[in-house]
Amino acid sequence: MVVSVLSMDEFEIIKNYFKRESFRSDVLLGIGDDGAVLDLKALDNENLVMSTDTLVENVHFPSSINAGLIAKRALCTNLSDTAAMGAVPLWFTLSLTLPEENTTTAWLTDFSQGLFEEAEKFGCTLVGGDTVRGHLSITITICGKAPDKEVLKRTTAEPNDMIFVSGTLGDGRAALSLIQQKKFVSERLLYRFYCPQPMIDLGVELRNLVSSCIDISDGLVSDLTHICNASKVSAVLDVSKLPVHEEVKQLFPDDFAEFGLYGGDDYQLCFTAPESEKAKIINAGMRSNSRITPIGRIVKSMGSNKVMLEGMDVNENISGYRHFG
Repeated sequence: MVVSVLSMDEFEIIKNYFKRESFRSDVLLGIGDDGAVLDLKALDNENLVMSTDTLVENVHFPSSINAGLIAKRALCTNLSDTAAMGAVPLWFTLSLTLPEENTTTAWLTDFSQGLFEEAEKFGCTLVGGDTVRGHLSITITICGKAPDKEVLKRTTAEPNDMIFVSGTLGDGRAALSLIQQKKFVSERLLYRFYCPQPMIDLGVELRNLVSSCIDISDGLVSDLTHICNASKVSAVLDVSKLPVHEEVKQLFPDDFAEFGLYGGDDYQLCFTAPESEKAKIINAGMRSNSRITPIGRIVKSMGSNKVMLEGMDVNENISGYRHFG
């Protein structure tokens, strides 16, 4: 039987679905008070790294999907920012805006189960947040740690650095296209979209090896442009070297290169490093079970021309960030 939660107030929802005993000993006081109390000795004299992101229904995910998948996607996409900083996640907060209609006990059960499954997988625990009524949206703030002077940044790419990416590109955009067309022909692609796996282990391995790093959420070209702007450099990409999965090439033979360049929602890492570090970076990828591909180089700033493409003819007039709506 579907049971609405309209009769439940904020505190009942939190108590029934989100208050759990923490598996981390550094949470001295968690959900249920005016604030969390955290033992900062867990930082081990390292820097605290924080990031916040919001996902909105019909913008970042379709309204029709299972609540557990919404929760997994929300947490994993936020954790991807932590990976891009070379940080290890510790704690997170959740602000959940719930619509008055269609919010049921079953929905909240699925959502909380999906959320805690991913949280335990990556070793972080929910320590607080808020719930309100409104259009469905999820805001998560991640707190992690990284050693002093080893935090990965966007601002330190240098001319002659090589450009690398992890994993395969274009999966997110290919999955989105299948979802929009209601063609559920690839379990792998659907999993990549709804449960993107943040590259936490790789981010840690890349400390002291790379000059800059960012996660690929809005598309390779768009996110690499952020590095170029922050570091005051430009980039040259060899499109023929893009690591696009064979399945995507077969499903979208005319679009796979553009998916890899502009599609977004891949949540892989794009990073730069001196060529002298290439062998160490490949080994770091092997230790973290990550495929690493060199795809270009950093050059001196070319003014407004930040990312130049070579090696294959593609439409260069496409912008990144393609979500629902």
